[in-house]
Amino acid sequence: MFKLNIRQKIVIGIAIFSICFGCIGILSYTNTIHLEREVLLIERVDDLSNLILEVRRAEKNLFLYHDSTVFSQGIEYLERAETLLQSLMADFTQPEVKQHGALLSKDLINYRELIDKISYEIKTSKTYKLSEEPTLLREYGQAIVEHSRAISRFERENILNINNDLRTNLAISIVALAIVVLILVIFVSSNILLPLRLVQEATKRISLGTFEALPIKNAHDEVQQVFVALNSMVEQLTKRRRQLVQAQKLSSIGTLASGIAHQLNNPLNNISTSCQILTENTQGKDVLADKMMHNIEQETLRARDIVKGLLEFSREREYSPAPTHLDVVVTSAVRLVSSQIPSDISIKTDISDKILIQADRQRLQEAFINLIINAVQAIDTNAGSIFISGTIEKDEALITVQDSGIGMDTETLERIFDPFFSTKEVGQGTGLGLYIVYGIIEKHKGRIRTESTPGNGTTFFIHLPLAKDSLI
Repeated sequence: MFKLNIRQKIVIGIAIFSICFGCIGILSYTNTIHLEREVLLIERVDDLSNLILEVRRAEKNLFLYHDSTVFSQGIEYLERAETLLQSLMADFTQPEVKQHGALLSKDLINYRELIDKISYEIKTSKTYKLSEEPTLLREYGQAIVEHSRAISRFERENILNINNDLRTNLAISIVALAIVVLILVIFVSSNILLPLRLVQEATKRISLGTFEALPIKNAHDEVQQVFVALNSMVEQLTKRRRQLVQAQKLSSIGTLASGIAHQLNNPLNNISTSCQILTENTQGKDVLADKMMHNIEQETLRARDIVKGLLEFSREREYSPAPTHLDVVVTSAVRLVSSQIPSDISIKTDISDKILIQADRQRLQEAFINLIINAVQAIDTNAGSIFISGTIEKDEALITVQDSGIGMDTETLERIFDPFFSTKEVGQGTGLGLYIVYGIIEKHKGRIRTESTPGNGTTFFIHLPLAKDSLI
């Protein structure tokens, strides 16, 4: 199939618009000329009606004064009316108007003959008396008035019909033009502006450190050729980014976690040994002491688990997804960061133990640790809460991490997943925490999005695929 480039698409779009606009212009011009002709015609019809009314006025003067000389002006009006009617008959197009025009012409002739007869009798007979002629003359006069009015009425109705047709055509033309414009807008937007906007957004993301390959649909298109070049550049930048993120992670988080874990091992061993010796010597002597020693032993074991988790967290290994219970991962993450959560910040979870996902436990645990730490920092020094829930929605797990922190504005919300972006003071953060979270969720073929408003906290929504052998 032949595919057009941008230049050809623009030329075709302009040609289509020009043809449609030209057709609409020609149609409107034709209707305007027709309307103008009908307006001129109705003006002449009105002139005819006025001439006939002047004839009737002269008729009344004739019978009032019984003087044929007073009707001389009426004769002139009558001749002008007959001449005007003859010229109008050629312009009448409606059958009804032509019929009334023919009857008017006939009645004008009869009226002319009768008025001549009456004028002659008045002129030759000083003792002329009213007879049947005046009555007949009035009937003819009334008839020519009615015919002229009928012609005027039909012509005015014709103008209204033409005007209605003109408005209808104009409305149809506007709708058609709007449809053409809409099609052109959609065409230009989808085939020209959208690819250009994708290039703009891609370059903006690249400048911020977010790299995504652009889909190639038509290599013949100029913009698509730019896509190919951008994708090649993105591929190289992605490799450099991975090396940078891994180096930063090992130098900051891994080193710190490993050092803390090793430093804690010796004190924990001493506490555990001392607790065991003291338990053996004092067991059974004091109920409260036995209870306190038991608590010390349990908390020591819990601390050892945290140290073990930190050591595992600091080690780098290959991505290895496996069926994993979501509640176990979240609980482990909460336990690892529990020592960093202030006492006035509560953290609660509500996750079913039946949600089985396909995940790399260590990396997913790392993502939740980053999210929890981020939530704690968002709450700042004020008392607040963190709530983590998990449900199954449309064959995937939906996890929400909600905090009651200070929230974020729109500008910050758009950049939270950018590498090295941080709202903290210099030295207070690397700006990689949420970026690492985004990469881990993406590695798990999941999705993450955020909703937040200043002063109303933040909520992260994470969608992860369920394990293939999940019973849910």
